Amino acid sequence: MRATRKSVARFGFLPLLLLAPAVWAGSPQPAKGCAIVEEHPFSVAPSAFAVVEPVAAITVPALVDGSLVQWRALPGMAVRRGEVLGRLAGPERAKEMIETRSALEEARSAFDLARKNEAAARETYPVITNVQKLNEAQAAVAQAESALKAAKARWAFVRSEGEIRAPVTGALTGVYAADGQAVAAGTVLARIEDSSRLWLHAVFYGRDALLLTPGLHGLFAPLGGGKAVPVRVGSVIAPMQPDGGRAVGCLPVSPAAWFSGQSGTLKLEAPPLSWPAVPESALILKGESWYVLVRGQAGDERRKVEPGPEAGGWRAILRGVKPGEQVVVKDAYLLFHRDVAKAFTPPD
Repeated sequence: MRATRKSVARFGFLPLLLLAPAVWAGSPQPAKGCAIVEEHPFSVAPSAFAVVEPVAAITVPALVDGSLVQWRALPGMAVRRGEVLGRLAGPERAKEMIETRSALEEARSAFDLARKNEAAARETYPVITNVQKLNEAQAAVAQAESALKAAKARWAFVRSEGEIRAPVTGALTGVYAADGQAVAAGTVLARIEDSSRLWLHAVFYGRDALLLTPGLHGLFAPLGGGKAVPVRVGSVIAPMQPDGGRAVGCLPVSPAAWFSGQSGTLKLEAPPLSWPAVPESALILKGESWYVLVRGQAGDERRKVEPGPEAGGWRAILRGVKPGEQVVVKDAYLLFHRDVAKAFTPPD
């Protein structure tokens, strides 16, 4: 019985011994003083200088021929929607105004007379006025009222044609006519930046330019302080600019108290990305370039890399290494420059 137990105990370790090499082979251990390049997720936050701009400039045209009178538009002036900026006058305009005003007075007099006749018919019905006469009086009132409404509408239209009103609320960015100037219908008199249609324009460069997609959210922090404005990327403007930048257009998530020309920093929230990563201690700066020492069978290889974002002591490597390779982390800087040290001769 004891012999059987000893046999079981002795041979029971065999499966574990057989499995151990397989486990160790699946989990390679780095060489002494080295670390294995691993794939790590990194949070990225592209940022760029941004400026608040109007979506478009709204033109203020002359609707009819005439001469500008009471024209008070000035560049930079703030205006409200519907605000009167001036009027158009002239011989033809004056004649049309007089005729339309006269027609309105006649329509108003006809309506008053029709109402008096109807009132008289009601008072004498049914002794003197019969049903037919009463109906005719009532129909005359309805017809006169309709004619009066049409005359009022015509007067309002003719009068408004001569008025030059701001079509939107905003600021005048250009004024192209002066008081007393004769203009033709369709002439652009001024331009207005619509304060309700502002967008944020920013240009990103380098790696950040490759991460841009519509729908990203972020914060616009105005220069000089002030409350940050949550924004959403509405458009990524293609193609790339000649200088390698890529522009985006952003709109506020909710109504914002920003203004045209305001500038600041736009910081976006991009989804996490995975890159090969190395410990910070593996990076070596030489001049303006970064390097790592890659440990191989033939020894250590100097390799130029492009570092990316950092998280938890690990630095993403956008270009230069791949997962599974080993990099020197202990005394990497000294080992990188050991050839220089060997060639150095101390002064006497």
